[in-house]
Amino acid sequence: MPHGFFTVEEWQPPRKGAKPQWIPILHLDSYQSLTRAIESLERRGQPGLFKVVQTQRCLWGELENGKLRLHGSHASSPESLERLTKIFRDEGGRRPVEKARQERAKVKIKQGKK
Repeated sequence: MPHGFFTVEEWQPPRKGAKPQWIPILHLDSYQSLTRAIESLERRGQPGLFKVVQTQRCLWGELENGKLRLHGSHASSPESLERLTKIFRDEGGRRPVEKARQERAKVKIKQGKK
């Protein structure tokens, strides 16, 4: 079964010299399914041309010693994707590996105290 978060987009014909485009109209979080995305579209009850875009993995590419290195991560919602883009922007495209290690260590310490 497909999983990830789904974005349903509707095709819009060109208007006044503009190009046709796909407009996001609906988001479903990572706990939903393709079937749920289709059902949500049916409940909407509006005709049109639609596509369902599934986002599950993001790839963060950075140069290390002149070679491209890709790092994968999950995107479970539009919000988590937005957080990832903010981190990318704030860190200048460099993965904050050491910060992430420190944060995971803090979480493990807190979990151990329970």
